[in-house]
Amino acid sequence: MPRSRSLDRPPLLREKGRGLIFSLMQIEKSPSTVFNLLEDKTGVLLNLDTLIYYSLNRTGAAIWQQIEIEKQVTLDDLARYVCEQFAVDEASAREHTRAFVDRLSDLKMIHAR
Repeated sequence: MPRSRSLDRPPLLREKGRGLIFSLMQIEKSPSTVFNLLEDKTGVLLNLDTLIYYSLNRTGAAIWQQIEIEKQVTLDDLARYVCEQFAVDEASAREHTRAFVDRLSDLKMIHAR
C-alpha cells in the first residue's frame, strides 16, 4: 500500500506544514449565507441556496461575526480571536476553530482556500 507523502516526511516537517496551511488558509462568507444573532448571543446561519440552517453557540456566533467583519480572514486569525475572547489555550482554539470551519465549509456556508 502506498504511503502518504506527509508520512514520508519527519514529524516536525509535517507539523510545520500543517501550521503553514493553518496560517494561510483564507476563509470568506458564502454570499448565499445569512446570519441572525439571537438575544442570548447565539445565532443561526441559513444557506439560501441549499436551505440548510445551522445553529451556533455563543462562540460560533462570535467567530461568524469575525468572518463577516473581516471579509477574508485566516484560520490563524480566528484561533487568535478565540484565544483573546474566550480565554482558551492556542492548541484548543486551533483544534476547535478548524473543526468549526470544516463544518461550515461542508455546509457550503463559507469558502476556504
